[in-house]
Amino acid sequence: MKETRKEIQTACHRCGDCCRAGGPALHSADLPLLQEGRIPLEHLLTVRRGEPVKKPGGVEPVSVELVKISGEGRSWSCRYFSEEKGCTIYSFRPQACRVLKCWDPAEILALMEQDTLDRRAILGGGHEMLPFIEEHEKACSCDFFSALGSLSAKEKAEVEERVHLDLRFRDRLAGGRGMSLGLELFFFGRPLFQLLQTGGIGIVQQGRTVSLRW
Repeated sequence: MKETRKEIQTACHRCGDCCRAGGPALHSADLPLLQEGRIPLEHLLTVRRGEPVKKPGGVEPVSVELVKISGEGRSWSCRYFSEEKGCTIYSFRPQACRVLKCWDPAEILALMEQDTLDRRAILGGGHEMLPFIEEHEKACSCDFFSALGSLSAKEKAEVEERVHLDLRFRDRLAGGRGMSLGLELFFFGRPLFQLLQTGGIGIVQQGRTVSLRW
């Protein structure tokens, strides 16, 4: 029987699989897209340093702050991907999308967590929200995720208090200012209790009160 030679992929078929896996992290080369208003802040999500993310080797805490294009609603797919039209910002897609080749991931792997944009670089040094971002980072950091499976009872209690601080902070800053959910996720990232859920920690929510089930 004659062996059928498998086609070697050398170009993007625009199947959308990479878009469905999540929006790209942004890099310094993408800053003009934000400055020109092509991608608004409401469409961004901050992944804070220490937050667990999916990497080629599994789920690990990220070593630098990342800002990425958010999903739409409850979907993790890039918000600019359409099943009917494909990428709706293809002509000005971010750097990570331009270098990503699913058939040869070397270039995108070399770019991961390198020369990334963070909130300070996007907002500039004098933005009114920077002091609040720094206050939130000090009080509600993600530094405990690397040891999540070996926390003592005391450390677990401290994490739970941090979860409550995080929610109170968001009520004060986001709720008090009438901030949209999109802007809240850019300025402060996802709430700690949601990140803990992805790590297998049970959450009991009653109104605005959250309890953890280890």
